[in-house]
Amino acid sequence: MYLEDYVEGLTFKLSPISFTEQEIISFAKIHDPRPIHVDPVAAEKSRFGGLIASGFHTFYACWGKWVHTKLDEGGVVAGIGMDHLRWLNPVYPHMMLYTTLVVDKIEEKSHGDYGVVHMDVSIRDEMGKLLMEHDAVVLVAARGVEEKRFGIE
Repeated sequence: MYLEDYVEGLTFKLSPISFTEQEIISFAKIHDPRPIHVDPVAAEKSRFGGLIASGFHTFYACWGKWVHTKLDEGGVVAGIGMDHLRWLNPVYPHMMLYTTLVVDKIEEKSHGDYGVVHMDVSIRDEMGKLLMEHDAVVLVAARGVEEKRFGIE
């Protein structure tokens, strides 16, 4: 996808993912080694009643699911930020996570050669309960910009 392909309201629904207990523990041992993420016994005694995924594990995995679609591979120059990230409910092992991305706003820059695409991303469980939400702000090239840049017509 290139800048011209994005329109406000365009929605992408990704196939669901889930984490095993071991995946949650392996990620957290390196990146977020709190007892609720790495110790099933301690997690069971916690307010969550069991092991839960690190919020960043959920974020990385769900965003990675989008990147693996390669839908935006041609036009994306780079991610340039986020203004909002919220973890609203815990993610437990084997919970199905459904990711939806909605184009919220498009800002054209540089005479239409590039634009900034804002996407609202939500992660829900199988019952539709909101688990996590964030926005993504991405710099996207118009079709043919790279060819112009390198002198290829």
